[in-house]
Amino acid sequence: MEQMSAPERAAAKTAADAKALAEKTARDAKALAEKTAADAKTAAAAVAAAARA
Repeated sequence: MEQMSAPERAAAKTAADAKALAEKTARDAKALAEKTAADAKTAAAAVAAAARA
């Protein structure tokens, strides 16, 4: 098996880093969306309770 050149290794590392960052960003975005939805549900419940009071 042939060894990768330094530029090839650097490109492979950059690609792996970019993929890891994209995956982390997607996880963070999903978590934020879920938290925002939960916060909105809580706020809607509070508004409904206040309207009934």
